[in-house]
Amino acid sequence: MSKPLLQKNTKYLLTWLPMVLLGCSVLFFLLLRMQAHHMQDKQLQLKQRNVWSSFTGTGGAVAPHVRGEYDIVKRSDTLSVGQGALRDTSLYYPDRAKLLPFETLTSRYTWNGDGYEVTVYVSSTEISHLIVKVFIAEAVILLLLLVAIVVLNRNSAKRLWQPFSASLQKMENYDITRNQPLDLTAETGITEFNALHKVIGQLVDRSNSAYNNQKQFVENASHEMQTPLAIIRSKLELLINEPGLTEKNAAILQHITEANDRLSLMNRTLLLLARIENNQFPETETVNISNLLPRLLADLQQYYDSFPSLESNIAANLTVVANRSLIEILLYNLLTNAVVHNTENGRIRMTLEPSRLSISNTGKVLQYDPETLFERFRKDSYSTKTTGLGLALVKEICILYGYTISYEHSNGWHTVSILFA
Repeated sequence: MSKPLLQKNTKYLLTWLPMVLLGCSVLFFLLLRMQAHHMQDKQLQLKQRNVWSSFTGTGGAVAPHVRGEYDIVKRSDTLSVGQGALRDTSLYYPDRAKLLPFETLTSRYTWNGDGYEVTVYVSSTEISHLIVKVFIAEAVILLLLLVAIVVLNRNSAKRLWQPFSASLQKMENYDITRNQPLDLTAETGITEFNALHKVIGQLVDRSNSAYNNQKQFVENASHEMQTPLAIIRSKLELLINEPGLTEKNAAILQHITEANDRLSLMNRTLLLLARIENNQFPETETVNISNLLPRLLADLQQYYDSFPSLESNIAANLTVVANRSLIEILLYNLLTNAVVHNTENGRIRMTLEPSRLSISNTGKVLQYDPETLFERFRKDSYSTKTTGLGLALVKEICILYGYTISYEHSNGWHTVSILFA
């Protein structure tokens, strides 16, 4: 599953940076403890030399035992001077009623022909406390460092990626059908973003040019076809009214007239699509769909002799702000589609809810992918007399006003729904 770049970057940072900081903390603790033991060793050696120097300098008059400081024990055997190893021990203090840990160093010395064993003590409690306090301070510092790095990284990343986010929002809102310019900042202060904006601008310019050329061609072609189509229709009417017309010729002329009518309807629809894409319907008003639907239904019921059985549930006072002509075209095409593509003795269900219109009709299974239902010139093989532009026109109007259109088929019912937003 894809995630935002900033989120993934923060995730990687929070995954690996704590591990690095933890490793550094362990290393720091080991070095700190090693240095503390080294300090204890040097301290014990210095203390042992001072005690022995004091003992020999006073002729053995110093106290031989001081709890927690040193012990001087005379030995009957004579040994050479040697240094012992560090070891841990504990001494009991009655006044505190507990054992306290110490680090000791024991060495052998000779003086006036006698052997002595000198043991000096250094408290381990303070060293342990020092190690713990320093380690806690270091852990707090590393934790604050982690938080600071994450916060600074997120803030700096947001500021660095702000031009990209702003450009992405502009591109998401860009609609080539509305002839809106895509105004991307030419200079963002970041070389990569500047190059990206330049490439996107060139791509959009080429796309706009191709789209406008295609749209202009469709509009011009549709416009120029109006006159010859009208001439053909008038000539056909003259031929039909000619005396002595045979039944066979009349049937041929009837087929030609129907084909001409479909061509004329297709031409008008293409011209209307071009005008919608050019946003040539700027006038808007409050349109009451609840009142408009019954009127359109009444007109269609009068036009079609075999109108399907109708079940309707129309909520009151559903209004939209749009161009009235386009809303009428949208509703008329949806209703006509439900009638034309119905079966013999079929049924229609129409439901108008707050913000939603659903029109269902019985009908044969589609012979093509339902995903392409709203494409231009997409029509069922059963419906040879249709232009295949009705639902395409509905979709263009929905795009113009930001409505959501959907289709579904279930249990022999075809349902087209529009969510007015």
